[in-house]
Amino acid sequence: MKSFKFVFVISLVLVLSLLSFSCKTLNNKENVGANNKKAKYIFLFVGDGMGINHASLAKYFYKEKGDDISFTNFPYFGVCTTTSKNSVITDSGAAGSAIACGEKANFGSISYYPWFSKDSLPLSFAKIAHENRMKVGIITTVSLNHATPAAFYAQSTSRNLYYEIGSQLPESGFEFFGGGGLKHVKGSDNNQPDLYEKAKSNNYIVSSNIKDFENLDKKNTKYMFVNPKLGLESDVPYKIDRKSDDGYSLAQFVKTGIKVLENPNGFFMMVEGGKIDWAAHSNDGATIIKEIYDMDLAIREAYEFYEKYPDETLILITADHETGGLSLGNAQMAYESNFMLLDNQKISITNFSEKIKDYKENNQKYSIDDIWKLADEYFFTETPIYTASDSTRVLEAFNYYFYEKSPATSLEPIILYGAENPIASIFGNIICTKAGVGFTTWAHTAAAVPVFAVGVGAERFGGAIDNTEIKKMLLELVEWQKK
Repeated sequence: MKSFKFVFVISLVLVLSLLSFSCKTLNNKENVGANNKKAKYIFLFVGDGMGINHASLAKYFYKEKGDDISFTNFPYFGVCTTTSKNSVITDSGAAGSAIACGEKANFGSISYYPWFSKDSLPLSFAKIAHENRMKVGIITTVSLNHATPAAFYAQSTSRNLYYEIGSQLPESGFEFFGGGGLKHVKGSDNNQPDLYEKAKSNNYIVSSNIKDFENLDKKNTKYMFVNPKLGLESDVPYKIDRKSDDGYSLAQFVKTGIKVLENPNGFFMMVEGGKIDWAAHSNDGATIIKEIYDMDLAIREAYEFYEKYPDETLILITADHETGGLSLGNAQMAYESNFMLLDNQKISITNFSEKIKDYKENNQKYSIDDIWKLADEYFFTETPIYTASDSTRVLEAFNYYFYEKSPATSLEPIILYGAENPIASIFGNIICTKAGVGFTTWAHTAAAVPVFAVGVGAERFGGAIDNTEIKKMLLELVEWQKK
């Protein structure tokens, strides 16, 4: 244990020394919060899968474009450990449960604690806030019954029991749900009562109509706004793929959520940038940075609210875990980087995979030249950056996908290409490599994640914390805690 603590401290020192964020850090929690101000309005943003390097990459990229990732300039910065109860490398279910409920949960579960008695069962901060007359909002770019949002209103032995989880959503009574839709809305076999109808029977206004979204009636107390266009997983389209008629951004959902939630008793809003993680699973650097920027625009909406009530508002940003083992630098490029190359990519790897799938289904003969034309259109819009060895890798992926010919390597295809289309994965790897970005895995890691904070009690979140401490510190910051 001592050696682990030593390694962690050394790692923390290195991280903090390397980051360019202009943030204060405090490691002595005994001396913070002395002003005794209480938080009336709390925003918790969770960048699913967002590690420190993810945020750094997005910042460097947008700084070159004359913009910024605003939350990286918040006055307090820390790092957060993410382990689950039974595994070092966590998932969103266990990590979301730890953030929401303040206790470690088993991998894959949702706020499920059978080792606690019913009298001492950990409740999410959202539920406790609601019991104390705060209004509560849950917003996400993935489905509303996905792991992270679910941890704040549901309890389940498995994050994959989407119908069971979704049925608990209207029972929460939380005033606002927005963003993605509900996965398995009629059960996994499509034979259960409709969850949207259940929400309506619990007095929710359920709508994907933009006019309803823009002209909400505050006389109604409970809303579920679902994006007009959803993906196969009931998710909001990636920002990089989003068209003008694809519905609303995360920022627009936050803006509307504030209108619904603002009241004399205060509110708690959890907002998840859920597809940062999905892009990282695809090792898709360009899509990662645009998803982080999309979340940052939502944070800017919260910050506008904070400026109106600076003595009553807390904005907190963190992540449930790191995904992809993202590095700023790789062996091929050594000390060189050109993050702006990622601006040439005009489509997510996931969406590009669908285009290649469509090509396969609609053509009897397959041409590698056709694939390169697609790549030039969506990835290499300027002078081609690929090399002869890159061309060889593309050809191997082409032969594997279209003709089931194994690549000339001992590595398994899942290690080479991940879960996306092999050709799309290779093109994504080529542009990331040339940009100076690397990935070590297609999955999660145990790396610590960042914490950024501004507002009432923000100083508590500087330095090194564990994800279970977030709920506990929030409880210390709310006025009704003394009642």
